[in-house]
Amino acid sequence: MHVSFRHPSGLTRQVKVGFSWTIFFFGGIPFFFRGLPIHGLGWTFAALFTMGFTNIIICFIGNRQTAHAYLERGYKPVGTGWDVASLKWGVSLDALPK
Repeated sequence: MHVSFRHPSGLTRQVKVGFSWTIFFFGGIPFFFRGLPIHGLGWTFAALFTMGFTNIIICFIGNRQTAHAYLERGYKPVGTGWDVASLKWGVSLDALPK
């Protein structure tokens, strides 16, 4: 399941809820394409120092990190799927600014 985010500027992003195969295979590189270069650098360096072991961990939490980063940058949840996503990601929709 995918959920959508919309920025006030009109940009829309989608994030999958759950396991990330792209992060499993490519480590921190997908974060660069998601517009999160600091996350990408951090996880890429962590993978280099742990010989890729961190890729096994980040593939389970990478989509949640992406969603939290988008919410912090002003994106708003739109569409369906937020009832499930908010529980999995630990986001209270009532706490989000309107």
